[in-house]
Amino acid sequence: MPAKKKATKKTTKKKKTAKKKTARKVRCAGKTKEGKRCKLMVTPPAKYCYAHSPKRKKKS
Repeated sequence: MPAKKKATKKTTKKKKTAKKKTARKVRCAGKTKEGKRCKLMVTPPAKYCYAHSPKRKKKS
């Protein structure tokens, strides 16, 4: 009887990739017309999305 070969795991070295440090996104601090919090995400230091930005001109 021939000897059975054991299955061997091939080990591969994983390359360490440099992780980019990205700013954690947060929810917009603006309120919708219904009074609920805006669901859009913004990157700090911004606090508001494009729609709720105090710099944006409000339509009358």
